[in-house]
Amino acid sequence: MATQEEAETMKAQIAQLIEQNEALLASVETIQQQQLQEKTGFHHGDSVEPEPQPLSTEIWNAPVPENFKPPHLSTFDGRGDPMEHVTAFNTHMAVGASDSLKCKLLAGTFYDAALQWYISLLRFSIVSYQNMIWKLS
Repeated sequence: MATQEEAETMKAQIAQLIEQNEALLASVETIQQQQLQEKTGFHHGDSVEPEPQPLSTEIWNAPVPENFKPPHLSTFDGRGDPMEHVTAFNTHMAVGASDSLKCKLLAGTFYDAALQWYISLLRFSIVSYQNMIWKLS
């Protein structure tokens, strides 16, 4: 039987593998989109998605509830502690927003250096809310 320390190490390794898997899935999706563009000349979401768009297609296309009213959220310029911003953001999102909605709303709080960081991310590279937080931290 594994000791507590071994169990914690295994949990950390599993979490790291999950993150790596998510990143690989995002890379595969990006490659598939590029191949489609090369074959057809069609750029995925030309009329729907702004450029650049680091959110995955699944996140971007997830519906926002019709009666949803976004809370007043503080902005983040990239100069402070990103985890403080995420903690404050999560407090506002404790009402049960979906992960895709959290990704969209969190991205909307970025400006200045934080916005530059966000738009510099690879297209479709954010595949989950946890993945987005991991990239931000």
